[in-house]
Amino acid sequence: MSGRYVVAEGSNGDGLSWVIWARRHEPRKGDLFSMIRVTDAAGRILHGAGRTGPPLYPGRMLNVTSGGGDEGPRTLLARVDPSVRRLEIKVQDGSTLDVPLYDCPDIPEVRFASLLLPRDVALESVTGFGAKNEELERFDLRFYQGRWEDSH
Repeated sequence: MSGRYVVAEGSNGDGLSWVIWARRHEPRKGDLFSMIRVTDAAGRILHGAGRTGPPLYPGRMLNVTSGGGDEGPRTLLARVDPSVRRLEIKVQDGSTLDVPLYDCPDIPEVRFASLLLPRDVALESVTGFGAKNEELERFDLRFYQGRWEDSH
């Protein structure tokens, strides 16, 4: 089993910090496990969630998940095809948010994307765009939104 790679990390003005990491061949050979962890200023983990499976499913450009804990922000975590140059979330009020993209030299087959979101934002979709700003793929987030509303 290979090591864990830190893809990106940061903090915001509210004392929250986050880290995205990935590990190859977990739980099976060929799989990619990616995770985001959010901690508060005291180091307490507010949310930790991940996704495993193939880096991208055949014929897909986006592999997206969204969730959150009982407190703190919601999270969006995605693995995207390297041809995706911009990722955008559309929220149900019609506004859009750009999602930062991160490259990991040790995992060149995908780019990673993540965003911390307010708990009350209602998600609709996430769209990946190419180098000429053409839409490459849209992923419907209403399932995750419904699951969020049911549990929070």
